[in-house]
Amino acid sequence: MNKNKAIQNPENTCFNCLKETIVHKINIPALGWGSQFDNFSTRIHLCDNCYKSTNPDWWKLNIIQDKTSWDGEYYEYEYENEILQFIEQMSLAGQELFYNRYATGEFAIFHMEAQDWIDDQLDILS
Repeated sequence: MNKNKAIQNPENTCFNCLKETIVHKINIPALGWGSQFDNFSTRIHLCDNCYKSTNPDWWKLNIIQDKTSWDGEYYEYEYENEILQFIEQMSLAGQELFYNRYATGEFAIFHMEAQDWIDDQLDILS
């Protein structure tokens, strides 16, 4: 699969290795201000091998209080930095699904065509 071409069958495709297979479908709900998932929800699909290559605790999506905030009212996912680092190492085809096609929320209201999103990231969208 070309890693810079939009996925045609995302429901059964691993976002990481791009293989069509049975996948773990993980929904990531939006959180509030202070989280990198502030008004941003999405999904990720991972095959067994890619799922096992991560820390399974990431996908429990435990919510913790951000103790560094001045009033203690901010919450984030326990492993949200690790989750986003994992997403950033994926090919653009997988990132497109995470950040564009399956994204919802205040900051994801303008979805692009899948290939346009990839081409925009490659700076070749004309």
